[in-house]
Amino acid sequence: MKHHCKLALLMAMTVLSAGVISAQQSGQNLSSGLTAPAASWSQYGFQTNHSSFNQTENTLTRANVSGLTWKWAGEVGAPTASAPVVGQGIVYVAAGGMIFAFQASDGAPLWSHLSCSGVNTVQAALGAQALLVGDGGGDLAAYDPITGNQIWCRDESGSIISAPAVEGTTVYITNGASVIAVDQLTGNEQWRFTPSDLSPVTNTPAVSRQVVYVTGGNSVFALSKRTGRQLWRTDLEAFPYQNISAPSVAGNTVYVGGVSLYALRASNGSLLWTQRTAGVNLTMPTIAGGKVFVNSQDPAFGLWAFDATSGAFLWQDRLTGESSATVAVANGVVFEIGEGARLTMFDSDTGVLLGSVLDPDGRPFNSFFRSQAAVVDGTVYIPTADFFLGSNRVDAFRLP
Repeated sequence: MKHHCKLALLMAMTVLSAGVISAQQSGQNLSSGLTAPAASWSQYGFQTNHSSFNQTENTLTRANVSGLTWKWAGEVGAPTASAPVVGQGIVYVAAGGMIFAFQASDGAPLWSHLSCSGVNTVQAALGAQALLVGDGGGDLAAYDPITGNQIWCRDESGSIISAPAVEGTTVYITNGASVIAVDQLTGNEQWRFTPSDLSPVTNTPAVSRQVVYVTGGNSVFALSKRTGRQLWRTDLEAFPYQNISAPSVAGNTVYVGGVSLYALRASNGSLLWTQRTAGVNLTMPTIAGGKVFVNSQDPAFGLWAFDATSGAFLWQDRLTGESSATVAVANGVVFEIGEGARLTMFDSDTGVLLGSVLDPDGRPFNSFFRSQAAVVDGTVYIPTADFFLGSNRVDAFRLP
């Protein structure tokens, strides 16, 4: 059953949003008034430009990251755990048709809630006014991030298969056919863009400056952040069964993974360079320290590092196998969910192996498309994808 906004809920949301803004300005927790951690990994790709680079991390270093130790696990049941979102001292993970919240310090369960349709809930996004959750039934909902109470739910039609993106008071989604901008406070639609030729749009939008970038099929679109008007479109190489990645943006360049790694000029979508050395199904590019990091599958699988300006090859490691997970980088360390059980850490400059960690009960980590580790304030949060034991979770690792 679809749920829709009620006047009372809107009034409650207004109170919540005022409290959230006040809490963020004062550094206080949303509900308790206690001091809240400033560190966060609020959405897929860390921030709306999808750099996947936490430049504020200073606890974990190249010298000590090998000492990461398992601290706790938040159980989500049989479905595969999504990439985690972390903020306000809470870890949020989607699994099946549910969204779960755990205390970041010790993994204590805080709340769990069905998404609106209860079908294939995707990774959440933590905005300034709410926790935004989409699902495969095409519903987008806002929840109180502290209590889990649903504030509003809207049927956006289609199917939401990738995480929302949040910036300011707006949340951006794709539903397979359109890109939709929604007000976080009310759930009201601000604009909707549908390609004129009905080309699919399926991935998490990236937002940089006044432009929204989105991908699907073999195309990259740039839209006006204010109106949703198409600014440009670039069609990349078509290839059967390819997974085109969500875009990432750094400076004046848009990066996209597909059958190759592409760098496009942000102003008009023209190609700056194409890197074909890696395999196919390249993951969403991670941008850090003037480098681009991607995973790829056969024929040249592995973790790859390229120069962000020229596309020149820097280093490669095949230890991680044919992982489809997006790379995370923090403080000179690459955090890579490899194919199978391990999270492996590398020196971002040289590719030298720094260490690895395993789930203590042997559950494989989620290395599938759109998965990602979150690195926040000295802790690494990793989702699992165990199809045999029928029990999955998010693991937390930190230094002893």
